[in-house]
Amino acid sequence: MSQNPFARFARWLGLDRNPLRRRCDRVEAVVRLVAVLGAMIAIVAGVVLGVREYGAGLKAEADQARVRHLVSATLTENVLAPRLSAAGAAVGHAQATWKAPDGTPRTGVIDVSPTKSAGDVVQVWIDDSGAIAQRPQDRETTIVAALTVGTGVPLTTAAFLAMVVVVTRSVNQRRARRAWEAQWTVVEPTWRINGR
Repeated sequence: MSQNPFARFARWLGLDRNPLRRRCDRVEAVVRLVAVLGAMIAIVAGVVLGVREYGAGLKAEADQARVRHLVSATLTENVLAPRLSAAGAAVGHAQATWKAPDGTPRTGVIDVSPTKSAGDVVQVWIDDSGAIAQRPQDRETTIVAALTVGTGVPLTTAAFLAMVVVVTRSVNQRRARRAWEAQWTVVEPTWRINGR
């Protein structure tokens, strides 16, 4: 038997000309071959989608940086109802005043640290109209999103294809055992000598 890893891999994929392969062995080999090809396609698709997501993230960074501005806001009341944010940090909200990019005074409720009180100055992000906005997307967020898409597609596909291969092998082995048992019940009586 060849010790060449490529020859073993080709045999595992059913690309050799083994005359002893049963139909179930050929089915299993085809499923393995499709799984390997599917995984390779998923890797290429993941790279393409990851690059596309990175490009979209760079565009979002530029667009948001152009229309969002960091300004100083002055709290006009003490912080109310502190709570935990999604990131696990304590945050409250308070009424504050700030100026829009065109100089118009604006007033509204903003999220601030619970340690702040009336009269404190905090930094907030606003859009071109002066309304409170989310922080613009940063490079780290763009990279994480691109990596998530780029690796998520191949990993999810590989997990699904591996499950298909395992299930196919399990079903094939069960069917082969049943076939062997059925064939043995036909052959076994002919092996007996003198009723033993």
